[in-house]
Amino acid sequence: MTVTLTQNYKETLKPETVEFIQEKCIEGDYYLEDALIFIDEHSEDEFVAYYEEFIELGEQHTYDAVDAYLTLYDLDELACFGERYIGEFCSHARMAEEYFDGETDRLDYRISIDWEETGEYLIQHDVDRVGDFYFRCY
Repeated sequence: MTVTLTQNYKETLKPETVEFIQEKCIEGDYYLEDALIFIDEHSEDEFVAYYEEFIELGEQHTYDAVDAYLTLYDLDELACFGERYIGEFCSHARMAEEYFDGETDRLDYRISIDWEETGEYLIQHDVDRVGDFYFRCY
């Protein structure tokens, strides 16, 4: 069921969902249209359970990063976003440098690391990628 009309959501959604929308969108800080799109893409139950966390992560990072994460993982794994999110990078090499940030400080300065090759290895074994967004696998 698609709930695209902002005029009829009160008649088509469950009372507890309408109450949540009333509290968070009408009286709160969230946009009604965005909330209804979320319901269309997911469900009413997932909206009530995960929408606030989705908004917080989108504001803290970017909505594009959270959307990319949700192409790989389910909504019930949003709590792991912070642990998994590495960042947005233009190359595997830049991602690999960030992935190992702090660990290379212990290496001798004469050692050279091929970050592109390291990034390729990580993509094959330890990291998921959606566009320019990278996430740690578990």
